[in-house]
Amino acid sequence: MKIVIVLHGSRDPNYVNSVRRFAENVGVDYAFVSYSKPSINEVVGDLYIPLFIGYGKDYERAVDIAGFEAPPLLKWPGIRDFLLSLGPGLYVFHGDNDQRFIENVGDLNLYDVAFLKIEPTLRSYLANHCPNRVIPVVLTQGMIYKEILTMVKNSCPNAEVLRPPLFELQRFMNYFRDSLPWLIQSTRRVR
Repeated sequence: MKIVIVLHGSRDPNYVNSVRRFAENVGVDYAFVSYSKPSINEVVGDLYIPLFIGYGKDYERAVDIAGFEAPPLLKWPGIRDFLLSLGPGLYVFHGDNDQRFIENVGDLNLYDVAFLKIEPTLRSYLANHCPNRVIPVVLTQGMIYKEILTMVKNSCPNAEVLRPPLFELQRFMNYFRDSLPWLIQSTRRVR
């Protein structure tokens, strides 16, 4: 079975390289919805798995384009334990006002959480606290990851930031491989 992970895409070459290396390491193909090549209509597969941290506009768009729906990362078995294995620290998510996303983050019961684009924002958090450790909950190198790094460096230069992002952590690659049978079973065709 040819599995294709479907991601948002970015003009940032670091993002594309991060996805390419991850796909090679875990034995899947990849395609993008926007900005990057290969686009989803250029990659033939048997199962297309939209791979996003949580629900939101980008996730919904990928599902519509791919014709397949898979649970976002925040709904995977064991994700809380995996994230806690990276901490303790401030967990930073990109953020979307989708209520399901906000509830899924809340369900994780992580001690400290901030978002790049929604409240409570990373900017406001860093204005009042300098955490010892910051854990960007992002998949790839790219603009979002760099924005988190820059914001933390400018506000709290002594804070340790988890590097690299999830796709480049061997622990995440192992977690993905272990979760893949469940993910395949949980992915469904929507058109």
